[in-house]
Amino acid sequence: MTEARPLHVGMLWHSCLSENLGVGALTVANANLIGAAIEKAGRRPVFHMMGVRGAFDYSHEIVYENDFENIGYKALANPFSSLHRQMKRCDIAFDIGGGDSFSDIYAARRYWLIIGSKIAAMRGGGPLVLSPQTIGPFHTARARHAGVGVMNLASRIFARDEKSLSLLEQLGMGSKAELTTDVAFALPFTPAPDKDDRDLANGKIRFGLNVSALLYRRDLATGDRIRLTVDYPALIDSLLERATAHERVELHLVPHVLAAATPYEDDYALSEELAARYPAAILPPRFSGPSEAKSYIAGLDLFAGSRMHSTIAALSSGTAVVPLGYSRKFSGLFDSLGYNWNADLTCETNEAVLARFDRALADLPALRAEAVAANTEAQRRLDSYRSFLDALIADMVSRNA
Repeated sequence: MTEARPLHVGMLWHSCLSENLGVGALTVANANLIGAAIEKAGRRPVFHMMGVRGAFDYSHEIVYENDFENIGYKALANPFSSLHRQMKRCDIAFDIGGGDSFSDIYAARRYWLIIGSKIAAMRGGGPLVLSPQTIGPFHTARARHAGVGVMNLASRIFARDEKSLSLLEQLGMGSKAELTTDVAFALPFTPAPDKDDRDLANGKIRFGLNVSALLYRRDLATGDRIRLTVDYPALIDSLLERATAHERVELHLVPHVLAAATPYEDDYALSEELAARYPAAILPPRFSGPSEAKSYIAGLDLFAGSRMHSTIAALSSGTAVVPLGYSRKFSGLFDSLGYNWNADLTCETNEAVLARFDRALADLPALRAEAVAANTEAQRRLDSYRSFLDALIADMVSRNA
């Protein structure tokens, strides 16, 4: 049997070497979606991941051949670097911007690296597609001007929420923009076999809480643009006290950034500290990858978290969730799916968020029904991206047969 010809795919700002399982969820899910389209066209996908190298390897969760190249200023500036050589090998490039990094809400250094990498990918020769992601916000005119410039280089742009699509239209990108949702809704997981049989109205409630170490230990001196109206550490402490005092609640701490080398950002290290303060809490071993984390979350009845892809893991596995959103990306995504349980930490008070949590506990069956409906809508929206991939890859293959 003759092996299918390879089709080389550049995957910008994707990584299976990231301590952030959210980045991993995007990477595994998008590789599966693109890989399926390539196999339908009779070719063999070969993925070249490009992003910031971390120390946590979960490439075993991708079923296709893949490798990794680090993106850094030094490599971008050198046209003879291995990064540029890798880009030139690619027949096409998909840039997912780490999900939400195509914005200047984070450190400026990261934003300009995002901009520079898009220019380098286009110089590689293949078409550039912006995979589903949050677009903006752009707080400065300089960042907005650069963002528009690189979007003009892309052949197609997918927004994962209406707010991003609206911004694209305001920036004159409407003709090449399309609305879908986050690709992590397609991340594989193992369902909990007894989930539909549980008594959510009167039985035990398995409640999972993801605490962002970055927000809990936040250093305002880093210069980020995150503006919270809540006292995050106090809010988390109150949630922990409520959960451990509730007779029906079994509390699980669910870290989603596993940065052992940088304890300041490590959700797991923080969860260990919280578990020591609240001994009734269950802390699982470090997950081996994003699919394993999602499978764990799928076994819970209620979830709350500030790492967005931990909350997407909940919603896309049929688990009721109260997202604790710290930026526009949360409200943009969940509101677009008709799921109105997002707690907006940029405009609500601690008391309002806690009241939302109490309402969730009081009528968990209804909340779960809303989560299931929102996931159905997400899967419907993701079909537009699947259809685009099928048509794009089939056309590429037919033209190069």
